[in-house]
Amino acid sequence: MNNLTHQHFIPKSYLKNFAINQDNKFFVEGKLKKEAEPKENLICISNICVDKNIYTLPQIKGNDKYSLEKFYAVKVDNVYPKIYKLLTNPLITFITEEQRAQIIMTTMSLFFRTPKFLNLNELKTTEMIDYIVNNYTDNNGNVKFKSKEHDFDFHIDNIDKVKTQLKIKNKIKFLNEHLKDWYKFIQFKLNAGLTVCHIYDDIELITSDNPVIMHSVVGNPFDVFDPTNIINLPLDNKHYLTIFPNTESSLPDRTFRIERDKMFALSTNLQIEENSEEWIIGKPGSIKEHIADQKNTPMILQASQETNEKAFDIQELWKIVEQTGTIYHQEVANKMKELLKKKIHQKEPQMQIMFLDLLKHGFLL
Repeated sequence: MNNLTHQHFIPKSYLKNFAINQDNKFFVEGKLKKEAEPKENLICISNICVDKNIYTLPQIKGNDKYSLEKFYAVKVDNVYPKIYKLLTNPLITFITEEQRAQIIMTTMSLFFRTPKFLNLNELKTTEMIDYIVNNYTDNNGNVKFKSKEHDFDFHIDNIDKVKTQLKIKNKIKFLNEHLKDWYKFIQFKLNAGLTVCHIYDDIELITSDNPVIMHSVVGNPFDVFDPTNIINLPLDNKHYLTIFPNTESSLPDRTFRIERDKMFALSTNLQIEENSEEWIIGKPGSIKEHIADQKNTPMILQASQETNEKAFDIQELWKIVEQTGTIYHQEVANKMKELLKKKIHQKEPQMQIMFLDLLKHGFLL
């Protein structure tokens, strides 16, 4: 932390897992969303997903103004490598309550700490000021406008001062509210189901400057505290974390692990790019491969269809598991037999493991 004004909203401890190490420096391939091709040269992770003074507290003097940046460095960025190893270790299934809290805390910080919320508020503020100036300025240049949140009374010559004051106000609001919502969210999702997918096919996952994908499984309008939200986050080029809706039953002391194929990775990478703000990021070569994949429209459509069908089938299977209270039940075995008739499930390692486990316990399919 030599330069406290150089502040990462996506930490290097996360980006490092999509990078290659060259002389103790980590580099990624990156592409701006608005451009057709990735950057010609690799990008050092010190120089991407970073902003100046995004967490510096306005109107605070001395090193105290960097207290939030220091907090993130110590309590999140330094903790994440341990959480990453826990999530990607295939031998770990059981987790403690403390580990679960740290998983939710560190991964979801990647959602709440990004500047997208601050930038959105600043855009709205700029549009509001432009509207007020255009519609509420008298012949002498006096601007007067009053609402529930604002009471403007200034001369047009002072517009820059007013904008600066509003920018500071927005910054303080962002810093306070994102921390408040983040802590509330940790408690909100503390008992949600966790699954880590491993991609077994020869394809790599990518990530972005807005890597957490969150949406309602029943199509509700977006609300961060909607209990029907499912949350996805790429952990590295081969692992993908899913945090399930609060509406689904879970085992809080478990992290489930499943194997997924190329079709899943293709549709996932497309979602990651769509969710990005400015950058998509990945291991060297992975962005170029992703661009090539997206040009293959029939394959992308197939991948999307197969992923949706698999997700629906798995959901139906787990409904039976929840109803019976165990996977070792004839109804579960019957459903497995039905699913394995479909070609899309026949090469899934997780399905094969579950199939053999049922056979071992005497459920002849």
